[in-house]
Amino acid sequence: MASVLSWLLGAAVVAGTGLLIIPKQLWRRWSDRTVDRLDEGLVRGLSLFDKRYRQFMVQHMRFVDLKSLATVGFYTPELDDVFVDVSLTYRSPHHVPQDILGYPLPGVGDRLMLLDLLGRPKPVVLVVMGVPGSGKSTLLRNVTGVACRSRRDRKRSIAILLQLREHAPAIVAAPDITLPALVRRTIGSLADKEPPGWFEQRLRDGDCVVQLDGLDEVGQQDDRRMVADWVDLQTKQYPDNDYVITTRRHGYRDTRIGGALVLQVRGFSDEQVTRFVRSWYLAVERNTSPATREDEDIRRQAESAAADLLDRLNGAPALYDLTVNPLLLTMIAIVHRDRGALPGSRVDLYRDICEVVLWRHRVVRNLPSSLSGDQRETLLRGVAFAMMERRVRDLPVDDVLEQIRPMLSRMAHGVNGADVLAEESRDGLFVERESGVYSFAHQTFQEYLAAEHIRDRRRELEPELCKWVDDIWWRETTLLYVARSDADAIVRACLKSDTVTALSLAFDCAAQCRELAPELRTQLERLLTAGLASDASAARRRLMVGVTLTRHLAPVVRTGRNTRVCVNPVTSHLYRLYRQDVDAAPAPTVANRTRPDDPVAGASAADAEDFIRWVNSTIGQAGYRLPTRAEVTDSGVQRALGTSTHSVWLQSDGETGRPSLWVPPGQPHPHLITPNAVAEHLLKDFQRAALTMARLLLLRSIGTSLSVKLDPDHDHGQARAIAYELGVAHHLAGPHLSQDFPAAEALARDLVHNIGRDHSLARRSASDLHATLQRMERLDRAHAHSRPLDRILALDNDDAWAWAHALTDAMRRALEPKPAPAPADWLGVVAAAFVGSARSRLAECHVAPGSLPELVRAAGERFGSLQLPSDAEYQRWSRELPDRLTLVAAIPPGQDRPAPGNATAIRLGALCLADAVSLRDGDLADLFRTIAACVTLYELRGNGQIPVTETIVLATA
Repeated sequence: MASVLSWLLGAAVVAGTGLLIIPKQLWRRWSDRTVDRLDEGLVRGLSLFDKRYRQFMVQHMRFVDLKSLATVGFYTPELDDVFVDVSLTYRSPHHVPQDILGYPLPGVGDRLMLLDLLGRPKPVVLVVMGVPGSGKSTLLRNVTGVACRSRRDRKRSIAILLQLREHAPAIVAAPDITLPALVRRTIGSLADKEPPGWFEQRLRDGDCVVQLDGLDEVGQQDDRRMVADWVDLQTKQYPDNDYVITTRRHGYRDTRIGGALVLQVRGFSDEQVTRFVRSWYLAVERNTSPATREDEDIRRQAESAAADLLDRLNGAPALYDLTVNPLLLTMIAIVHRDRGALPGSRVDLYRDICEVVLWRHRVVRNLPSSLSGDQRETLLRGVAFAMMERRVRDLPVDDVLEQIRPMLSRMAHGVNGADVLAEESRDGLFVERESGVYSFAHQTFQEYLAAEHIRDRRRELEPELCKWVDDIWWRETTLLYVARSDADAIVRACLKSDTVTALSLAFDCAAQCRELAPELRTQLERLLTAGLASDASAARRRLMVGVTLTRHLAPVVRTGRNTRVCVNPVTSHLYRLYRQDVDAAPAPTVANRTRPDDPVAGASAADAEDFIRWVNSTIGQAGYRLPTRAEVTDSGVQRALGTSTHSVWLQSDGETGRPSLWVPPGQPHPHLITPNAVAEHLLKDFQRAALTMARLLLLRSIGTSLSVKLDPDHDHGQARAIAYELGVAHHLAGPHLSQDFPAAEALARDLVHNIGRDHSLARRSASDLHATLQRMERLDRAHAHSRPLDRILALDNDDAWAWAHALTDAMRRALEPKPAPAPADWLGVVAAAFVGSARSRLAECHVAPGSLPELVRAAGERFGSLQLPSDAEYQRWSRELPDRLTLVAAIPPGQDRPAPGNATAIRLGALCLADAVSLRDGDLADLFRTIAACVTLYELRGNGQIPVTETIVLATA
């Protein structure tokens, strides 16, 4: 410092007054620079480049990028019309899988949206990691469009999007090349209109979201490292901007970006699949329909086509599994739109997928490859066949290399097997699941490629395939093979084997093959018809029933717990075969009134368990069972079941040891009975039982007259009570007594007259009146509703006095403390009071159909052990009650509910009993109320007021 000052002083002495010139020169230079900067700023601010750049980017992001697809429709939709925002979740890089279906399980991690993570006060550096076809590039294109159209709504609204594979050579050649320089290369002639330093200024001001797509697509490891370092440098040189870098896992393993947050792309949810399909069809219909077509017609046509595709996908679980991947879903939609169906067979779709994954996207993106696409697929076909032969889903790396080396030696010279395997793994079809162990992204691809390998060597390998017709392991491979071949040899081998497994395969081959000899198709049809005919031998019928079962149960969904659930519920046809096979009477279910292919409805828990045992016995396997709750609610199973309103029987739970019922959300439980439902039926019961009520009151009066020693001087109250009840009975029974009424009426008058005057005459009148009522059998024949109640109450028995007292006491208690109504009003008042009292004691409950006999038996046994009054009539009645209840509760074979009279008897009798025992045994009272609810359920299901939805779905390991 001192030397500098000395030099300046010396210069001042030499220059004299020239020292005054220096500040003027500095000021001139600084002012010139300031003016230049102001000029540049004004030019940038006043230019229209901001608007032009945004328009350029929006236009370039307008359409969906379909260049890599094997099948492309005649119309390319606009991105905004069909875009469904894939979600992200924070994920450690080593936890992100590489196969094309490798996504976090539903419910694992948050569902984050990229746009929500950008434009915050604090800038971010994000690495978006995803499998091939997961929508990474499309996501960036959408962000670009949104940012460029919403300049005032977002903090960073200048979107920059670079394909790193295109700029990697420039970065490797000149690592100090700037980000603005690369941007200018991507916008063509628009760069000539850029005001000086426009991109640099925007980046310095933090106005940009910089998106760098495809780090993994930089082919050489050293080049990728240099590109990653360059990206790292840009984030530090322009730190106030948001950065998004997309890559697959292998592209980030050794090329990390400093300070970056890693997010994995999530697969499409069911709702997103539906939204995409509907949006796709609406966009295509709108842009391919005549201008004169009404918008409502367009929407209707689009919705119909979308619904058709979704229905087909729901019926093809192996295809629906692929829809989590946006690229594969797009391929499915295009094929369905162009061909009017799902790929004519699954084979068409799998072939397209293999083409896209193995070579088309490499051609489009100019990515290097040591082998052609056909050669790469040939290698994988051989590996897949080898894995099928070994009966494995995974293969160690040494075994994979041993398999591909002989094939590589025939394809190319000097190609390294390990390098080829690494290349295959990066593309996501055949991946390293764990260290040193490889498998296919989906079991279907292994089966498809093995089938193609057999087709390549048909003469050599088709005879081997014919040997495996009894092996379920080869079933799907065989079906995929015949989808592009004639099935004659396979079907002949199946017919020769004549087993359940082989014959079921033969029928499926006939349905899915490219061609089959007419005589073989006819032979199969005759075989099935004859085997299920009534005159078929037991052995042949059992065989063909087994074939029918096997075919029906073959389509399965693999759950997240690695179990399988059959996607087809048991049909009414299969259920009838079961009932016929076990010589059971027709099932009292809706199954008897539905179409054969409809799911069985109304199956009980016991039916479901018996059906499972029959299936395992018929097929000769022990693997089928009822599903668990977790399996039924699995997303894949729910997709397969679709929007069905059927409830499903589940495995026995640990508490009850009996199957429980799963009911779809939002659907009513088919076993739910409310107090109001019981009360409504109870009111009808009173109307049905008017005559029985009269007999009860008469019997009570008769019993009192015969058993109580009335004192003519003191028991006028008792006499008046008896007289009142006789008056009510007279009013209720009078319209029904017809010719015999005069005698009964006279005896009743005599009884009333003699009560309190002459006890012996009263007893004689009571006995005569009882005998008269017993002789009036015509009443029972004419009024069938009363007979079951008469039977359960033992009204046809001399020992009915105690029972009449018990029930009329329950009705009298319902009236307390209200005054007794006039005889003409008695039935309505008592009914209202009794129903109200019963409703207050009833609770909402679930009652399983078919449980009535069990409930009645349990209540009867418990009632029989109850401590009742010591009267001989009560004791005799309590011993007989279980048998009487069981007799009335019995439902004839083929019926699904008791007759109306029986239902009235059970419900009214059970609720009277509940009232009678409530003070002695509250649990028994509740059991009687459950019986009343159960018989009400029978009636509501029988008349269609409660839907009958219980069906059977099978699961297996």
